[in-house]
Amino acid sequence: MYKTLNLEEIESIKSSFFSNIKKIYEKEGFVYFKQFIKKINDEIVDEILYFSAWEVYFRIILKDGNLEIIDEKQAIRLKLTDEVISALHNRLKKKIDNTWKKNIANTLIEQFETENMKNYLWKHFLVYDIETIGNIQNLKETQFMVGYVIDSKDFENWEKPKYKYISPERLDKFVEYLANYDGYIVGYNNIWFDNPVVVYNSSFKNQEELIKQINEKSLDLFFVYSKIFGKRIGLNAVASNIVWVSKTLSSGAEGMQLLKEYDQTWDKKVLEKVKNYCKNDVKMTLTILLYLLFIWNISYQEKDIVVDTDFILEHWLLQLEKETKNDNIFDV
Repeated sequence: MYKTLNLEEIESIKSSFFSNIKKIYEKEGFVYFKQFIKKINDEIVDEILYFSAWEVYFRIILKDGNLEIIDEKQAIRLKLTDEVISALHNRLKKKIDNTWKKNIANTLIEQFETENMKNYLWKHFLVYDIETIGNIQNLKETQFMVGYVIDSKDFENWEKPKYKYISPERLDKFVEYLANYDGYIVGYNNIWFDNPVVVYNSSFKNQEELIKQINEKSLDLFFVYSKIFGKRIGLNAVASNIVWVSKTLSSGAEGMQLLKEYDQTWDKKVLEKVKNYCKNDVKMTLTILLYLLFIWNISYQEKDIVVDTDFILEHWLLQLEKETKNDNIFDV
């Protein structure tokens, strides 16, 4: 006979209930409890059993449309209402967050370097960022200076993905690569800025057609995170809060000023500062994408937002329905 307890009652007794739940979802490859529960909701018919040494020690059952967790060894039953799921998620999350805070970006990058990313978005993806000088209100007058890209397709050559430098001399080859790329082209504000700028700085004649072709397979994280947070939000604000990575310069304007200095002086030390800034922006963009793919859960203004790949791709499709206008440019 099972004892039906609430969370407070389970906490008041000496029990391995919480640690066992954590072991179950970590073994399934999840970082947060809500990720795990979403998978259960998608897959469960009647019940799912979890074994230890050939004995059932935990089971999750679907009863009258609601989930229940049963600890067989301790004969404890917990009904998973939405309120209980949130409370249990938050209770288990604290321990994870305290461990992850300082090294979450490196942990995500390591996972990126060891897993086939095609398993997450069903296609490969590349992430890129550029630095420019000139009039950003007229993209045809904006001059491309430097860029970096990292590509999950490197796995197909049995290599770890590397940050690759995009020089002005090789820009035509990069634009051609984007146009022919079979996968997602990821950036932050890339649909309204990076994509048009690289094309306008190329020698190709059919520029508007190329921009449309590249935009149609672009996943713009500025759009996705703006939907999540309910407002326009810059890359630095997102990355510094959820993956603890910040820009190496105070703003894009400072980077532009350094590039103007380099344009006049050809001081390679100045150029290296901007290249490091750009490369770090690619790392920030990559890690906030990986955060969505691997962790799904974002805490914002005391709310937990669960974001999975379905959400990302749904908003990618919505983004494609929007007309791409240049008045969406801002310093991200």
